[in-house]
Amino acid sequence: MTKNSKMKLAKVLIAFSLVFIFIGIGLNLNNKAVINPVTGTHVISNGKDNDISITTTNIPITTDSGQQNDNNQTDEEHDSSNNATPSTGVNKDPATSSGGNSSNLQVKESQVSSIGEINNNLRNSIQNKYGITVRYGAETNGYTIAGLSSIMLNDENRINEVLSSLNYNLSLYPNGFFTETKQANYSLTIYLIKRYSQENVTGITDSTTKNIVISLATDYSFVDSLHHELYHYIEKYLYYKGANYTTWNTLNPQGFNYGAANTSLSYANTNDPYAFFVNTYAQTDEYEDRASTFEYLMANTEANCLITGTTIWKKAKYMCEQIDAVFQTVSPSVTEYWERYVYN
Repeated sequence: MTKNSKMKLAKVLIAFSLVFIFIGIGLNLNNKAVINPVTGTHVISNGKDNDISITTTNIPITTDSGQQNDNNQTDEEHDSSNNATPSTGVNKDPATSSGGNSSNLQVKESQVSSIGEINNNLRNSIQNKYGITVRYGAETNGYTIAGLSSIMLNDENRINEVLSSLNYNLSLYPNGFFTETKQANYSLTIYLIKRYSQENVTGITDSTTKNIVISLATDYSFVDSLHHELYHYIEKYLYYKGANYTTWNTLNPQGFNYGAANTSLSYANTNDPYAFFVNTYAQTDEYEDRASTFEYLMANTEANCLITGTTIWKKAKYMCEQIDAVFQTVSPSVTEYWERYVYN
């Protein structure tokens, strides 16, 4: 092959390479799978719906049996002693308060053989009442999601605490709330695991199909993670029913773009009631913004950022209006649990 022939062949090969590179870029753009710059994990989305939402934290693993009730499931702590005022007429979670109740059993080692049956009965009661499937222990063996594997939750005492907390916290939603979503073929399964292979991941909502799966790392504060992931489930149903948040971004600072954390805009960092976001994790994308805000709405104490007229209050009110408009089991004339700080 002559020198000129070699040069022509090289040019042809380079041209083909460039074509394949541009095709690859185009395919990647359509995939809409991006690295989350705040948490370092993947947020996989499809248009306006979040298909797989991965929630992370920088709070160390806790083995406090779920007794914390701070909004610490995202990347900052919500210090209720400094940032909130006591709410009125709100019952504390019996599974996490100091008093506890009879359903939250503290089982001795000699009783392990019977606690498994007690837990199974409690789980069955939750499933029958709310139409939500609950899995734990060996039932979650081999569970993987978004490239992450999981470690099973086998401690029957911890399982009992978590099931008791789950039972109570689901009762905070209106009667028939989860049955309504299920009747629209949006079924829900909750996996209770010990933790994921990436230890800072606290919860994942997989809504790639209508058979939505929420998995929760119970080594972290369970209550906050539960309500955060439940909102992702709720929002999937809201979009299915035609709801939208088309003017959501008008509530953010001018020129703001999701994806870069700015602590000066975070209530958890500044204690400023007029902050734009409850914490920096809420700045990941609009879906995490709403799910993080919903956590604060479900907290036992009212954060100062939910005072009437603040930006976060306006966001919360927007969310309440969307839920009111869609759910038949939610009435605008009734102040639901998550609305008690918005309409007070």
